[in-house]
Amino acid sequence: MKKSIVAFTFGACVVALLSFKTKDFEPHASYAEVNKIDGLYMFTDSKPLTDYDTLGVVEIGFVTGTQYESIRGNLIKRAREKYPNANGLILNFDKKGIDQGVVIQLKN
Repeated sequence: MKKSIVAFTFGACVVALLSFKTKDFEPHASYAEVNKIDGLYMFTDSKPLTDYDTLGVVEIGFVTGTQYESIRGNLIKRAREKYPNANGLILNFDKKGIDQGVVIQLKN
């Protein structure tokens, strides 16, 4: 009796383990590798696929330069000062108003 219970349990475990199939990663045209600048993963006109917590928002109004690098640098600096534990920034640019960055903490 004991042998049949052990055999049945072993068989059930083997079947359960074999029933799980790993899904292979298939990249799509919209997937990309995100750049990390000054310790922050930069998402411009995009958002992360993984879960994240929103820590806050940093904004920048008028700046002396209108170049992307200048605006990005100012937003990174403000995010680092206000949220030192952040590891990501979602950039949103507004042609007529205030550019902003959503400061995030990616969950791993």
